[in-house]
Amino acid sequence: MLFDIRPKEERKDLYDRDKEIDEIRQSIERGVWIAVYGIRRVGKTSVVNVAVNDPNYIVIKINLMRMYNPRRKVYARSQFMGVFLEGINNAIKKYTLGGRAIRYISNILGTDEKSSIELNAVRIKTRLKKFREEDVSSVVREIDQLAKDNRKKLVLVFDEAQELMRVNGINSSSVFHDIYDYCKSTTVVFTGSMVGLVEKMLKELEYQKPFFGRYIRKIRVERFELNRSKDFLMRGFEEEGIKVGEDILVEAVRRFDGVPGWLTFFGAEYSFRAKHGDSPDLNEIERMAIEQVKSEFKDFLTSTQSPERYSAILISLDRLGGRGELRDVTKVVNALLGEVPEPRVHEILNRLVNLGFLRKEGQEYLLPEDEPDRKGLVEASKELSKGGY
Repeated sequence: MLFDIRPKEERKDLYDRDKEIDEIRQSIERGVWIAVYGIRRVGKTSVVNVAVNDPNYIVIKINLMRMYNPRRKVYARSQFMGVFLEGINNAIKKYTLGGRAIRYISNILGTDEKSSIELNAVRIKTRLKKFREEDVSSVVREIDQLAKDNRKKLVLVFDEAQELMRVNGINSSSVFHDIYDYCKSTTVVFTGSMVGLVEKMLKELEYQKPFFGRYIRKIRVERFELNRSKDFLMRGFEEEGIKVGEDILVEAVRRFDGVPGWLTFFGAEYSFRAKHGDSPDLNEIERMAIEQVKSEFKDFLTSTQSPERYSAILISLDRLGGRGELRDVTKVVNALLGEVPEPRVHEILNRLVNLGFLRKEGQEYLLPEDEPDRKGLVEASKELSKGGY
């Protein structure tokens, strides 16, 4: 169903994206590594899920957001090993893999084979310290050989790959160099919504020895343009058996600005209310989305060393009409807080861009254009600002 708010797995449930899916599959067939990235809620995970949902692929998904903690600058090596082995374990169960890979992991961890198959990262936390970076590539080699023996492709997906930069005690360049050179049936797929950080991670990886010079294809997933946004909603409501007026469709497209996650959320909530005899209210549904963003951003702000300055910068951009150059933002921030050095404002603005909260076009910094993200960011900032502004 188009209005299923969970990440899609089947092609029939995903609207459009033929180009991106074809690019991913062609890259896998040719052994070209890929980075799939875009703003939050644009549907990257669904695109990748559908693209790799192929009987000719063995897929291992490493969910790096399982480590995520905005209050920590670095993650312990054992945390990464835990989510890595969790991904391996899920693949072993799904594809009934085993043999040498299971025995290899068991030998390192000091467990029996059954315990490795039923891997519980919390239970064996202390044993994860035994797992070294060279063991990561060795495990991938074992499964790569299994894939080759079965005439399949191994696809290794690192979800929210920018988190790799925060893992302490792992030389990612060395690990990926080994996989790139020795695992000929394997394609690595990096995904990420913190666009600036993903691009930084990829640049550092491509220019670090020993991975230097290896090519990673970039595939950016964009929001829907106006006509596709409207067509998506019309098709989704048709699936749900719900009739929606033209004025509601037009207004929803304007407010949610082509962000598939918000369009899907709106369609799902509107359909649910209509089917249960309620009168769906676009304002109420948008408010639910705003509250979600506000909660997420307040968590982020409280994790920073300068929540007051971060808040003032967001509020300043809002007062400038949603966009402004560094000097203009600095003037408004100083009017709100007193003297804040321009280099510090510049540093915070760029961090917000890297994390995907803001955009940058030329010399201007921009708030999101969709209303849930824009209003959620600004309302969170006002609530956390000491002066209230």
